[in-house]
Amino acid sequence: MKALGRLERQAGVGGTVAWALDGREEPRVVAARPARYANELLVDAETYTALVEIPDAMRLTDGDLPIDLRPLAARGVTAVAPVVGLGNIPVAVLLVFSEHPGRPLRPRTIAILQEVAAGLNRSMSTQLALERLGRLDSAVQRLDRLASLGGLVSEIVHEVRNPLVSVKTFLQLLPDRLEDPEFHGDFRSLVVDEVARLERMLDDLLRHARPRATSETGQGAAIEETVAATLQLLTYRCRERGVELETRIATKLPAVSLSQDALRQLLLNLLLNATEVTPEGGCVALSIDWSERDVNHLELRIVDGGPGVDPNAVAQLFEPFWTTRDEGVGGLGLAICKQIVEEAGGTIEVHNTRAGGACFRVGLKIAS
Repeated sequence: MKALGRLERQAGVGGTVAWALDGREEPRVVAARPARYANELLVDAETYTALVEIPDAMRLTDGDLPIDLRPLAARGVTAVAPVVGLGNIPVAVLLVFSEHPGRPLRPRTIAILQEVAAGLNRSMSTQLALERLGRLDSAVQRLDRLASLGGLVSEIVHEVRNPLVSVKTFLQLLPDRLEDPEFHGDFRSLVVDEVARLERMLDDLLRHARPRATSETGQGAAIEETVAATLQLLTYRCRERGVELETRIATKLPAVSLSQDALRQLLLNLLLNATEVTPEGGCVALSIDWSERDVNHLELRIVDGGPGVDPNAVAQLFEPFWTTRDEGVGGLGLAICKQIVEEAGGTIEVHNTRAGGACFRVGLKIAS
């Protein structure tokens, strides 16, 4: 309306109407001065299409008009100008009526009309860009929510797999250990613990929250108890794969600032990865002791007997869904480990040993 007012003041036109397409791609009046012009002139889709194909402001009182524009000239429209907006397709058209019907507009008036249309081009471009950015932002937010949900589901699926591996391992060994009461006791204890952990993870999924890395009680996870429960599973796993498991756990270690589930998941992920890359006859070593770097941390080390880590891949190793496995699945275990450790204020890094295997070094903060 400001632009139309400028035309009225500076160009001395009798009236101006601005037309644009609505949400249904139908032409409609978006502004008019005086207001009565909004109802006095109707533009159909074919005429609007002809109008937006005009490159610049032009008079309709000259000869050789396109046939689609002649009805407008017959109804008193003396000039038109496209408002381009974004890109090359006009988003609106200005239709001008002369103060003196039938008299051609002066070149100065056409120049002002073109200048006003150009000014609208800039303002409309800004407005359209903001609207598109708004729509894009909404779309990105929606995709982000979907990606978060997808990531959460993928993470839960990955976490569910480890307890299932525990149960599956014992079930596979059961036929050969039917007469072993110690095995039966271990089996019952482990299955109950793993099923309880599955229930807790499913509760987290229902609450749309990831498994908590920090302890809700503030007491932290007891090292000896959690490690013993984890190694109980890994002992059978390593035996099945023909891999030796060595442990060096210092005595009287304090609790760390992790929930028991989180510490157990961290150990399981790192140790399962280590056993998978270690060939038959090889060795996986776990050690936990006070950190030499920080008196407020314990240090956990897992060394495998595999081929080691490609130095060029270290930066990607902890990224979600990145994996070196030939089957191309997985890729969440180390990303989850990194998340668990960092949320608890710890550190995790990897380097190759002199023997050629990989060493994962985890610093865990002592519970206060």
